[in-house]
Amino acid sequence: MVSRKSHAAYRSGKYWAERSDLLYYRYVDYVMRVAAAEARSVVDVGTGGCPYLEWFDWIPERVSFDLAEPYRSPTVTGIAGELLTHEFGRRFDVCTCLQVLEHVPEPEPFARRLLELAPLVIVSVPHRWPEKAVRTHIHDPVTAGKLEGWMGRKPNWSMVVTEPFRVNTGSRLIALYHEDAERRFGKTDVRARRVRDRAV
Repeated sequence: MVSRKSHAAYRSGKYWAERSDLLYYRYVDYVMRVAAAEARSVVDVGTGGCPYLEWFDWIPERVSFDLAEPYRSPTVTGIAGELLTHEFGRRFDVCTCLQVLEHVPEPEPFARRLLELAPLVIVSVPHRWPEKAVRTHIHDPVTAGKLEGWMGRKPNWSMVVTEPFRVNTGSRLIALYHEDAERRFGKTDVRARRVRDRAV
């Protein structure tokens, strides 16, 4: 479903360069540092050549899985394959899938497969973007209800992040799923988070 033009943008780094400072990535980073503070393995599905797995440097095993353009580096293993047929042979501690489901022709089995990969799953989707606002999005507008239908359950936690200065295509829904549907995240988790080093 991704065009050759998109593949070229992934390989050249253009795709990431145009998006790397978006706020929703910062929120995902923070959510990971709170909810996945003790994780030892992570798989990201649909990475599209983007290097954000490098941010999760406390996690020793990081895997980028993508249909055509997985990210690879000395610290991240890249695997190309089809999610519904690929056999990982194990579960990971956490699975992330950012801005992918809106491109998938049959999102329900894809989403349910994410839940099989790890006890903790973090997903982001465009939130209420108008139909045909992005040519490669085939399910817009995506709502919390639509995502719940795909995943087969409500998230343990979710929020909408809105990018400044964008009209119609600035909001993204981030949803966190834990295998324990009753698990709640709060102050104790925040206190135990991995603190990101900041330059003074």
